[in-house]
Amino acid sequence: MHFYVSSNLKRPKLRLLRVGILFTVIWVLTSFTAIAQESSLWEREALLDDWGGLRSNLSDNGIVSQLRFTQFYQGLTAGDGNPEFEYGGKFDLLLNADASKLGFWDGLSLTVHGEANVGETANNRGGTLLPVNTALFFPGIEGSDRYDLTSVFFGQKISDRTNLILGKINMIDIAAGHPFMGGAGIDSFQNIAFAAPPSGLVPPYIFGGLMNIRADWARFTLAAYDPEWVTNRTGLEHPFREGVTFLGGIDTPVEIAGRTGTQGLKAAASTSDGTDLRDLPQLILPPEAREMLRTKEEPYFVSYVFDQYIVQNPENPRQGWGIFGQIGFTDSNPTPIDWFALIGIGGNGFAHSGGTDRFGIGFFHYSLSDDLKDPIKPIVELDDEEGIEVFYNRAFTPWMSISADLQVIDPTDHKSGTATLFGLRTKIIF
Repeated sequence: MHFYVSSNLKRPKLRLLRVGILFTVIWVLTSFTAIAQESSLWEREALLDDWGGLRSNLSDNGIVSQLRFTQFYQGLTAGDGNPEFEYGGKFDLLLNADASKLGFWDGLSLTVHGEANVGETANNRGGTLLPVNTALFFPGIEGSDRYDLTSVFFGQKISDRTNLILGKINMIDIAAGHPFMGGAGIDSFQNIAFAAPPSGLVPPYIFGGLMNIRADWARFTLAAYDPEWVTNRTGLEHPFREGVTFLGGIDTPVEIAGRTGTQGLKAAASTSDGTDLRDLPQLILPPEAREMLRTKEEPYFVSYVFDQYIVQNPENPRQGWGIFGQIGFTDSNPTPIDWFALIGIGGNGFAHSGGTDRFGIGFFHYSLSDDLKDPIKPIVELDDEEGIEVFYNRAFTPWMSISADLQVIDPTDHKSGTATLFGLRTKIIF
C-alpha cells in the first residue's frame, strides 16, 4: 500500500479550475446535443453507426459486437496523499456469437470480452484499501497487465429455463446487471464495494463453470471454479491445482405494493488450503506485510442480498428507483474480511429523463479480519474501512453518457484522515 505525504494541498484553486473547465466542456456538449438532437447522429445507437456495414454483416452471421471507451478524471480533494487528479481510460470490446448461425448446434454461444486500460488511476489514494475505481483496477494499470481477454466462455442453452457457461468468466460482468448497483464501474458506482462486492472467495475473473436454473418462484445459480484468480491468464496453465471452489445462490422475486424486487442468499466454500493475499486483487497491501499473513484450510462465505423498487414504471419495469443492500460473512482466515455490509438507493428516471439517467447513493462498511490486522500491526496499523459514494450518470445520446462521482471514505490506514475523491466519467459507444 503506497501512502503519500501531501505537499500540494495549497493548490485547491488549481484543482477547482480543472474541475470547472471539465464542467464547462460538459455544458457545451450538452447544449450542442440539445440543439442537434433531431440529427440522426444523436439518435443512432453507436457513434460510428453500422461500421460501414460491418456490424450488420456480423449480426447476420450471429455475432453481436460493441466497442466502447470510458474515460475517467478522478482525484483526491481532501485527505492525506497525492492531490493530483489522474486521467485514465478503458477500452472494451464485447462479442457474443450465436454458434448455431456459424454451423454448430442449437443453443451454443461464444462470449468474448477484451479490455485495455490506459493512463493512470486514483486507486489507493488517501489510505483507502478497496479500489475506488473498479474499471481501472481490473485487469491492471501497469505494463502488460493493462490488457486481457477477461471473458472467453462457451454457453449452452439446455432448456428454456437452464443455461450453462464454461470457460474464463468475468464475474464483474455477471454482477453488472444489477438494477441498482453493478455497472462494472462504468455505468453505476465506481467503488468495488458496490460494483462487485469482494468476499475473498470470488475472484474478478474465474475459470470454471456456472449454471443458471430458472423456476417459477426462484432463480438458482450453481458454480464450480478454480480458486486461483485468472486475471492476465487463460486459466489453462494449471487448472484446479489448488483445489476447487463451489458457489450456490438462490434469488426469489418479491412484489410489494405492485412493485418488484428480489431477495437472495449466496454461499461459497473452497477445498483449497486458503487464498494467499497476493492472489486477492481486490485488496492492496504493502509487500513487506504479505509475507507475515497466515492461511488455513477450506474458507467459506455466506451473504444475504436484496433490492426493491420503490417507484417503478408499470409500462417499463426496468425504469424506476429503489433500495438495495447486502450483508456478508466469512471465516476471516484465510479470507481477509470478517464481514461487510452495504445499503443504498439507486435507479433511473429520477430527473424526468425518460430513464436515460442513472443515479445512486450508498454506504458500505468492510470489517477486516483480526488475523489480517494483528500480524502486520508492527508494520502498519489497519482499521475497518467504510464510506459513502454518490454518483449521477446521464446519457445525452444512446452512444454517449457523462457521470459525476463523489466518494467520502474513512480509510483502512489508521494514520490517514477522511479521504474525499471526486471524479468525472464519460462513456462513448463506437
